[in-house]
Amino acid sequence: MRKVILTIGICVAGLMGVSAQQTAPVAAPSTAKSAAAPKEQQVEKLMTKMKTACTLTPEQIGKVKPIIAEFVSARMENKQKLGSDKDKLQAANQASMKTMNAKLSAVLNADQQAKWTAAEKEMKAEMQKKAAADKK
Repeated sequence: MRKVILTIGICVAGLMGVSAQQTAPVAAPSTAKSAAAPKEQQVEKLMTKMKTACTLTPEQIGKVKPIIAEFVSARMENKQKLGSDKDKLQAANQASMKTMNAKLSAVLNADQQAKWTAAEKEMKAEMQKKAAADKK
């Protein structure tokens, strides 16, 4: 009797293990949605930094968000076009940054511009620190 119960228990445990390994196939996400998600995340990340660094008014937020979205789009296009040439990519991204800052200067007051410049320098220092750590 013990052998029968033990055998049944082993069979049940084996079946449970096999069924746990089987998973339903997952449909691949659409490329439009997956490409838009990182862009939106980057826009929101920059907007959050800008809101906290510059204490934007609701009116300014409405004006700044399209500028940030345009900047993020330009950077993504630059990466697609020039991804293999780091020097050209860096130059194109710097040009995009200058364009963004010129547009932001029309929206931000002098105090906010100074705060944004300081925040940009801080973000640049963080990126350089991260890049140095990745090289090690």
